[in-house]
Amino acid sequence: MATSFVQELKRRNVFRVAIIYFVVSWLLMQVGDVMFPALLLPDWTSRMLIAFLILGMPIALVFAWAYEVTPEGIKRTVDITSDESITTTTGRRIDFLIIGILVIAVALLALKIWTSPGSEPVELALDTEKSIAVLPFKNLSANQENAEFFASGVHDELLTLLSKIGELKVISRTSVERIDPTLGTTAIGELLSVATVLEGQVQRAGNQLRINVQLIRAADDSHIWANIYDRELTAENVFAVQSDIARTIAAALHAELSGDDEIVLNTAPTRNFEALEHYMLGQQLIERGSFDALFKAGQHFQQATALDPDYAEGWAALARAHNVMFKTGSISLEEYVAVARPAIARAIEINGHLAEAHSDLGSLLWQTGEIDAAENSFRTALAMNPDSSENLFAYGSYLRFTGRPRDALPVLEKALTGDPLSARIRFAIGKAEMFSGHPERFVIQARKILEIDPSSVHGYVGYLQAYEDMGRLDLMWPWYIKAMDLDPDDHELWAYLAYYSELLGASEWVDPYLSRARELAPGEPTVAVCRAYIFAIRGQTDEALPIARASLTAGLADRMSSMSVFLRFLRDEALRSGQFDEAMAAYREQHPELFVDPPQIAMKNIFAASDLALLLRHSAKPKEAEVLIETAIDWYEGSQFRGVHGNLTAIADIQLFALNGDTEKALNALVLAVADGWASDWRWHLSNPNLDSIRDAPKFLDTVARLEYKMATQLAVIKALPDMGKLDLRFKELN
Repeated sequence: MATSFVQELKRRNVFRVAIIYFVVSWLLMQVGDVMFPALLLPDWTSRMLIAFLILGMPIALVFAWAYEVTPEGIKRTVDITSDESITTTTGRRIDFLIIGILVIAVALLALKIWTSPGSEPVELALDTEKSIAVLPFKNLSANQENAEFFASGVHDELLTLLSKIGELKVISRTSVERIDPTLGTTAIGELLSVATVLEGQVQRAGNQLRINVQLIRAADDSHIWANIYDRELTAENVFAVQSDIARTIAAALHAELSGDDEIVLNTAPTRNFEALEHYMLGQQLIERGSFDALFKAGQHFQQATALDPDYAEGWAALARAHNVMFKTGSISLEEYVAVARPAIARAIEINGHLAEAHSDLGSLLWQTGEIDAAENSFRTALAMNPDSSENLFAYGSYLRFTGRPRDALPVLEKALTGDPLSARIRFAIGKAEMFSGHPERFVIQARKILEIDPSSVHGYVGYLQAYEDMGRLDLMWPWYIKAMDLDPDDHELWAYLAYYSELLGASEWVDPYLSRARELAPGEPTVAVCRAYIFAIRGQTDEALPIARASLTAGLADRMSSMSVFLRFLRDEALRSGQFDEAMAAYREQHPELFVDPPQIAMKNIFAASDLALLLRHSAKPKEAEVLIETAIDWYEGSQFRGVHGNLTAIADIQLFALNGDTEKALNALVLAVADGWASDWRWHLSNPNLDSIRDAPKFLDTVARLEYKMATQLAVIKALPDMGKLDLRFKELN
């Protein structure tokens, strides 16, 4: 009986239907795994798909048992005689279908493996048993000024000291400060992938210091070691206690101390307690990141180095504070260099083995255009402290911004192992993925950032930048509003939303957003460039040109290639008037590296290079123009990847091909870029005279029509979105 039932199952193709159902279900889950995050669908969507597939299984099997597909249509099996049945023929067809689907499944699996993040897995040189998370120390001091800062400073200094012991894996401050204080030790160990956790308390009373610490095994919450240190409050004693704690932890975790480790543990960076206090205060303030906090941090570091001119860490911190100020736009490049260069030189003169000073030097050299020297400094820093998340992040950022995003990925991934809850490192990884042609992976990182910290602006900005790079302004729009809710005084968000409104064709939304941006930061480069963009789209170049001239004269920082935009306005005016001197002088001042032989092409000047080439050609310098074009094409084809037509390079390659006379190559590349999702600043880039040789081609006109239709379609979606709050100004005025 059982045998005949099994034979009947086979005859009715029930087993074949089960196989094909399983394979198709797997394929659907793989597609969902890729598409659901990119479409911003909630996490439960994947679980719902799985539930439907499970529920559908018995229905499919019952259908296979009860019905048969015949040439006349679907009939109940019991109504078909054995002579009429074609189950054998159907079974053979299903066999072929199964084989075909299996081939697709294998191909999809191979593609998924092949296109997974493009770097090799980072080898962890550290034994996971020799790993530790030092939780923020509790402040038990009486309520006095700077008491909390001092406890945090002691914690920070101990973290820094432990991170310099070669065999230890030490979780960075950023991650330990994100830990939920209600979590138990075991949960913390699992979250941060560490074997041990150190808890501590700091009490300061007059000239006395008490530090209470206990080392706990994360696996079973058992105490390994504990101690109380009572000392007179001096710089030497603070460092001596930290050194003793570090030695004890290294011994408990069986980490062998090298000769370099011994030097670090035996060296007190300063013997001036007041200098140490200023340094600690500065370190806490720099983490806050606001303009005011950064300015005050710089003052504290200056006081620390004034009190102890041989305080190498103080000099390095002074340079770092000014680097952050420069990156946030609160000081100019000249102001940054004027303070940082002598500060770094002094730090290295005092202690040539201070890794952070060499990393700071790398950042300085990078910003001043000394790219090769910057690379050497970053590598020197990592040779001294290869597992420093801060130094790895700095080097990874350098690689990302200088056109080597795939080289940046393993560096940033390694930085993440020491700082697993860092929003900025995950953001940098997402940007590197995007610059490698995978903006959808940036979406995944943005989602992880918001899982760690739902209030992180990095998460919101990650989503909006990824979708903008994909050309999906409709998906981008809600994330702009959310980011503005989080930081309503960020002038760049207001300025860009004004610009995107114009780009989409919603001119009525522009003025409220742009007015607020100008109110918040009238002299910032982002506000100026967005105003110029908007005038250009409207055909009001006479309004845009004075903005460009004023911005170049004022020496505004180059923000998101703003200098290249301003230079192009001058160049286009020169092409119209035939007067080339002003534009040529501006290019020579901003990009002297493009006038040497051979021209030095990099990510930061690829736009300027293509625009300058046309200017050179029109100013009777055809040889220089051709050399510049060929050099720029060689750089682009040797460093960029398919799908990277985003903010950094846009369609610079297409403009260069058009200038070089490769019209078919330029047109094909343009079609491919749009197919890959490019729409970034499309009106601005497609209006460039560099493309005049292909402007009337049917492929070009068709591309413009496609982009116009795409913008109109996305604008309709945005208009249909529900009201997202007071900063969503689509249908209301700004109060």
